[in-house]
Amino acid sequence: MYGQILIAVSFAVAAYQDLRERAVNDLVWIPAVAGTAFVFYSLATTGQYADLEFDVIRVLIIGGMAFVMVYLGMLGEADLIALVFFAADPYVFGIFFALIGAVVVLVPHLAYVFLTGEGRGSHTIQVSQFLREQKWIPKATIVDGVRHDVDRDVNKAREEVEGLQREGMQVEVVYGVPDVLYFGIGYILYLAYLILFNYALFSSLP
Repeated sequence: MYGQILIAVSFAVAAYQDLRERAVNDLVWIPAVAGTAFVFYSLATTGQYADLEFDVIRVLIIGGMAFVMVYLGMLGEADLIALVFFAADPYVFGIFFALIGAVVVLVPHLAYVFLTGEGRGSHTIQVSQFLREQKWIPKATIVDGVRHDVDRDVNKAREEVEGLQREGMQVEVVYGVPDVLYFGIGYILYLAYLILFNYALFSSLP
């Protein structure tokens, strides 16, 4: 229970930052680190070694898979951290309910950005707009009509464009999905479900 509340605090702040800035400060995850440590400590001190082992293995597997995706440039670093704390939840089915909550938010939001046109294909915008709006993932720069691809790694591409910026430059972009926002709201919805409809289970968890 207390571990989950601490994790939820981090997710709430991270979701807000991802919505506003498409970036999450590392300090945001301090409560979640404390919550995860509390979960592991509680399971160990109460002799629930099988649950502790399962929880640790789940964190390692999910974290490992997410790390590979970050290494390949497919996910942002904050997405990796969010998935690790998803996996750290002490309830055996917690990660599945939290993911369901994330999908509940993701589907209507993606439908909205698709209908407005932002989420459909690539767009070419001025570099000034790109620097002002954090929601875009750059694919290429266009200078004097000449197109140059940027790094495919989502963790490096924006910094590359920022370093290349010049007057009159355009940027080919696609909409950047706020994954941490979905994860954060999904986890909070899952926790709210436990509190409202299965408080006995919620109160029994670390």
